[in-house]
Amino acid sequence: MYLLGYDIGSSSIKVALIKADTQETVDLAHYPENDFDIIARQSGWAEQQPELWWQDLCIATRKIIEKNDINPADIKSIGIAYQMHGLVLIDKDHQVLRPAIIWCDSRAVSIGQKAFDDLGQEECLENYLNSPGNFTASKLKWVKDNEPDIYDKIYKILLPGDFIAMKFTDEVYTTISGLSEGIFWDFKKKEIAKKVLNYYELTETHLPEVVPTFSIQGKVTQKSAESTGLIPGIPVTYRAGDQPNNALSLNVLNPGEIAATSGTSGVVYGIVDRPIHDIKSRVNAFAHVNYEENYDRIGVLLCLNGAGIQYGWMKSQIALSGRHYDDMERMAKSVPIGSDGLCVLPFGNGAERMFDNRNIHSHILNLDFNRHTRAHIYRGALEGVAYSFAHGVYLLKEMGLDVDVMRVGNDNMFRSEVFSMTIATLLDCHIEVVDTTGAVGAALAAGVAIKQYDTLEDALSGVSPMMIHEPRLNQAQCNQAYSYWLAALDKTLYEIPSRGNRPEVLKAKNMGLKKEVDDKNKALAASKMQLMGKDDFLLEIKSSLSDLDKSFNEEEKTKKLNKLITKIENNLSGNKEWKAFENQFDLLHSDFFKKLKSDYPKLSIAEAKLCMLLKMKLSTKEIASQLNLSVRGVETRRYRLRKKRQLS
Repeated sequence: MYLLGYDIGSSSIKVALIKADTQETVDLAHYPENDFDIIARQSGWAEQQPELWWQDLCIATRKIIEKNDINPADIKSIGIAYQMHGLVLIDKDHQVLRPAIIWCDSRAVSIGQKAFDDLGQEECLENYLNSPGNFTASKLKWVKDNEPDIYDKIYKILLPGDFIAMKFTDEVYTTISGLSEGIFWDFKKKEIAKKVLNYYELTETHLPEVVPTFSIQGKVTQKSAESTGLIPGIPVTYRAGDQPNNALSLNVLNPGEIAATSGTSGVVYGIVDRPIHDIKSRVNAFAHVNYEENYDRIGVLLCLNGAGIQYGWMKSQIALSGRHYDDMERMAKSVPIGSDGLCVLPFGNGAERMFDNRNIHSHILNLDFNRHTRAHIYRGALEGVAYSFAHGVYLLKEMGLDVDVMRVGNDNMFRSEVFSMTIATLLDCHIEVVDTTGAVGAALAAGVAIKQYDTLEDALSGVSPMMIHEPRLNQAQCNQAYSYWLAALDKTLYEIPSRGNRPEVLKAKNMGLKKEVDDKNKALAASKMQLMGKDDFLLEIKSSLSDLDKSFNEEEKTKKLNKLITKIENNLSGNKEWKAFENQFDLLHSDFFKKLKSDYPKLSIAEAKLCMLLKMKLSTKEIASQLNLSVRGVETRRYRLRKKRQLS
């Protein structure tokens, strides 16, 4: 009994044949031999023909069946992984209406940015975990605005994996994970993102029906069986985007685990147990493959568009004819760390999320015709991508993700020792290379829905590292070379013209900042006046209490006490002042109280105040003075707070 897994990439179709009972990989195949063409009718555009994906999948499937001489009736389940964020449009007859707009197409960047501003950045980040950016929803809006005749014919919009599943089964479905990668999912409400659809004036009926990621999602039809060499009736039981699926393939399912890949693009993908976002939108977060169980598995994804595609370009355009990647690796190893000053920025594959969706292009800097050779260019290219990974991982660390161990597959740039050890040394982590692929992971996942494996963990029990890259390069030299690269990157980012540094834009920003400063100064002045008013009020109370001592009539004393109580009640503002203070404090300390409440929702106001004073690095004695407590009282409160937060 066998399982079949596919990985629908932007370079080729990969297929894996797995023996179900032993989890053994029988064979791997891919087609075509050379990378798919990407149609770029304008700068920044990237399209592919979906029907060619299906055509090449059929060829790859027939090849693997014939090569291994297996009976198609022994294949019991099919799993599909696919390139994320693509847009495939079909009509009522399931015919494709236009070429697919794929993940690296940047035509919708401005549309997504306007939506981010109009919908509200906080709204987008808290509900969708991302800016609408250049994702599927924004691409669909571009079609609506620029190709209305095509938009009017749309029956359903599909992700690349949805399209391939439809070709197999003639059924049109998607998943929650798929909706989240297109910014069609609201993580707060746990439903379709209606606000995004309404803002873009899109129709919810264009979205396919949702099925679980692990489920029987249709069966191979007679027509698709004839095309692929399979038999009718085989169920399609799993689909997921390539990055969540790659993490699954590496057995990265739980919080604190990190997966990485460097194919056409480069990705670092970490798992967390609650929705989080980056306020600068440099990374993205999507529903992981196991999100649906408890809505508590989110994949935080850092994407580098310029990665393997750059090194592939080096091989095809600069390497001598007949040279392979192994030859390039040997030459790169002959060059010292830092490539003798030659510096390569690999960002030549569209807008980079990490740089505010700017397309800064690739650059080869400091090339010296008397000193540098092809070997220097190869090492500089490998180091450029490695430095990009390190730069991105530092962003993830800022968000609280630990990166002690990184798991990677064995079918991409991590096969290069120069590349892997550069990253391991810079991040001071171990890189576990696992002999698996996305297609293998998709095949194993397909076994879960048909109960071949009791759990996903059982399906992946055989995943273990075949090689470990340790930080063995000279740390000082690596850091020096990385700093040099970073300086070149900063200089390039500063010098490249962008809308953001036009004089009129900068003037508007400065005016906005000046107004914000004026508003804050007014708020501070108002707070100061309010505090002075409180002091005056306390003096008035003190005076009234002194006068009370001079009064001998008990009835008169009672009347005066009641008046004092009424006065105090009228001056109490409950939690309103504290709420205003929280907002001011959050501005200065990066949403301190928001994060605190998210992590520890049961904290009282008194405990939150104590946390704030600790954040300000006040001593116990100083805190005692602020809270009008004894030192012993503050120590007791600190002890209780540690217990509640489970701190040592």
